[in-house]
Amino acid sequence: MTLSLHQKSLYLMIYNATMISRSVGRADKNVRDFKISVFEELEKLTDKMDAGTLVEKNIIRSIDELRNEFEISFGQAQKPINVILKYHFYLTKSDESTIKDVLHCPIDSVILEELDRKKKSLSDIDKEEYLKIQKDIGDRGKTRIGFDTKWDEQNLREEGLL
Repeated sequence: MTLSLHQKSLYLMIYNATMISRSVGRADKNVRDFKISVFEELEKLTDKMDAGTLVEKNIIRSIDELRNEFEISFGQAQKPINVILKYHFYLTKSDESTIKDVLHCPIDSVILEELDRKKKSLSDIDKEEYLKIQKDIGDRGKTRIGFDTKWDEQNLREEGLL
């Protein structure tokens, strides 16, 4: 099952709101091509998630595909994949679903600061560093996407929505 028109529309809004394209603004290929490639990878990953067959190596492979195609860092390539997979999970699965254990925390400056990696930027993060960061996050909590949820909660509280 591929993403529906409404899912794609919602995920495009999330993509645009998180300003993911800033990461690839200097790439030789344009931002439109990047979005198309991101959504092609997301189709594959969300299909696997929906079928219950998603494994970590699928996520890593998709990030690698984007990194290679657009000549960006692993840190830059991971963000759209992980952000949209996180929202797809929360919109389509129950919180108890075991697929949650496979998902990665989207890495951004807030997460890097919490991990005391303030001097790092997404453009500095290669695959090896990324895997170390995900392990560190996994060591701190039950699930990696759960680590990111506290920031969602904090932002909602600051806006008076919780």
